[in-house]
Amino acid sequence: MKILSINLVLLLTPVTFVTAQTSAPPVTSPNLGAIAFLTKYGWEAKLPDRPDGKKTKIHAQFKWSENGQAIRISNQFVTDGNARPYVEGLYAWDPQQRAIVFWYVDAEGTLTKGKVKSEDGKLIHEFKQIAPDGKFAAYVGKLTPHDEQAWQNEIFERHGTELKPVVNVRYEIADTSK
Repeated sequence: MKILSINLVLLLTPVTFVTAQTSAPPVTSPNLGAIAFLTKYGWEAKLPDRPDGKKTKIHAQFKWSENGQAIRISNQFVTDGNARPYVEGLYAWDPQQRAIVFWYVDAEGTLTKGKVKSEDGKLIHEFKQIAPDGKFAAYVGKLTPHDEQAWQNEIFERHGTELKPVVNVRYEIADTSK
C-alpha cells in the first residue's frame, strides 16, 4: 500500500509542476496602445514585380513579448513563395523619453533605431539606419492605419529639412489560408 501511494505522489508531482508553470497571459503595456493593432494579424505588402517577373512581398509579424512590455517585429521577404529573413526587432516604451522607441536589425546587419509619435492620425517614425561600416542615414516613416484592416507605410530619407520619398507600400491582412 505504501508503494502505491509513493508511486501516486511521484506520478502526480509532474502534473502539479506543469500546472504551476502555466500562467495567465501578461497584461500588455498601455503605453504601446498606439501600435497595438499591429499585433492582431500577420500583414503582407505586395511589392512591384521584379525585372525577372518574380512576385515579391513583405510578410510582417508583430507579436507581444511574453512579459507584455514590448512588441516583437519579424519581417520576411517572400519571393515566389520562398521566404528569406528581412528584419527582426522590438518596439518598447522608453520612460525617460516618454515615447515609443524601436530597434531592428536587417539580414545584412544594418541597425535601425528611432522613436514613434502620433500626429494627425499617423504614427511618425523618426529613425536612423546605421550600416555595418558605420555610415548612417536619417529617415522619417509615416504609418497610417486604415480601420485596423490595413496600413500604409511611407518612408522618406531626410536631407536637412527636406524629405525625399523612398518607399510607399500598403500592408493588408495576410492570407493565412494558403
